[in-house]
Amino acid sequence: MLRSLGLLLALAGCAHGWRGPVPDAPTLWAQAQAAHRLPETLIAEAKAFVDAPENGGRYALNLSVKRPDSLRIEALTPLGEPAALLVAHEGRFALLDLRSNVFYRGPSTPENLSRLLPAPLRDDELVALLLGGIPELPGAVPVEVRRDGGDVRLILSTAPRDGGSHALTQEVLLAEDLRVQEVRRIAAGGPQPRLLWSVQLDDHDGSSGQRVPRLFHLSVPDRRTEIDLRLRDLLVGRPPPSRAFALLPPPGVTVRELQ
Repeated sequence: MLRSLGLLLALAGCAHGWRGPVPDAPTLWAQAQAAHRLPETLIAEAKAFVDAPENGGRYALNLSVKRPDSLRIEALTPLGEPAALLVAHEGRFALLDLRSNVFYRGPSTPENLSRLLPAPLRDDELVALLLGGIPELPGAVPVEVRRDGGDVRLILSTAPRDGGSHALTQEVLLAEDLRVQEVRRIAAGGPQPRLLWSVQLDDHDGSSGQRVPRLFHLSVPDRRTEIDLRLRDLLVGRPPPSRAFALLPPPGVTVRELQ
């Protein structure tokens, strides 16, 4: 099912055509950044389909996100009861696992966030992608634009001149209306480039005036992980409740501090 959805997303992306002249890399990067400053917030229900060595399965989720790095993900049981609640805000993380009655807290690292959804993404990266934007690759600059079928692929690199053993590359596939269709993060240093992860975005909802994806597919080859999120009932640009990103341990639970 996951591979089939990924193929559908790829085919859907090919349907969009870039008919006008293609800007150079710095110009296109500036245009893409400006196009994705909004929305600031998103509230939605979601179905998650996770194929991974750990935490695999199907989940119903309630999502709230706010730029730059605030997340609230509530996982539900098949009966619709809360099973776990994850919050990330201003660099801090908390996870209440109601199944084991344990409260985890610590820094908002990709490793800690993966305790609910096994995605090797920072909090701000996940927020940007769920809002249909481009995650930041610190230190990267735009270096190249390539035509890719009817679309264009913008290449950003942390080492644009000499490569370097720890260089990272980010490829962003853009439709002519600057809709983000795919983001690929690549370890470019070493003898062979290595794909770290890729995210495909599709079925964008434009009813709010902003283009927010309703289909999200993450692939992490090294971890044999595939995640599909299917969003519905989107509320775009509406601020989450003021306490949405605050989570304190309830009485009687075991508190575990994480690094």
